[in-house]
Amino acid sequence: MKTRHFDRIGNGGIDFTELGFGTAPLGNLYRAVSDEDAHATLEAAWNTGCRYFDTAPLYGLGLSETRLNPFLRGKKRDDYVLSSKVGRLMRACPPAERTGIGKFFDTPSRREVYDYSYDGVMRSFEASLERLGVDRIDILFVHDVDIFTHGSKEASDRRIEEFMTSGYYGLLSLRDQGAIRALGGGINEW
Repeated sequence: MKTRHFDRIGNGGIDFTELGFGTAPLGNLYRAVSDEDAHATLEAAWNTGCRYFDTAPLYGLGLSETRLNPFLRGKKRDDYVLSSKVGRLMRACPPAERTGIGKFFDTPSRREVYDYSYDGVMRSFEASLERLGVDRIDILFVHDVDIFTHGSKEASDRRIEEFMTSGYYGLLSLRDQGAIRALGGGINEW
């Protein structure tokens, strides 16, 4: 599979495969997937030459990151590019209160708590490292600071301001420490 090179002055660049693997379906998005099928799907992607894997705490309320863990453990860390996201913390809750009922199936009983602050970014990053079983994430995106997710322009603007005055500095700190190599944003609007 062909690769592309992304370079930011001072980070040495990141080589991506032209095709990446988005792991939302491995978080049981729209239907439950067995652990065996999730692992077989990841292996099939790897066997095609795919070396970019994107995940997020939201995907299966941590399930997609947890499912990536045993798969990635068998790979050399420099052989793939990994991205995840911040902006949501996952909190344990009663099953009837979990996030994504009707969207995510057979997931842990967790609910999302939006937190785009510096501390929220750092807690989300640390929890992702734990679920993934890795010591770094190549690209860390701020997730869903948009009207679609937050319901109104005013609510979205408050989240953007929270991120820009606080959480953004968490991403910069992680980049400066070498814990991430690049940062970005993901939204659901054009």
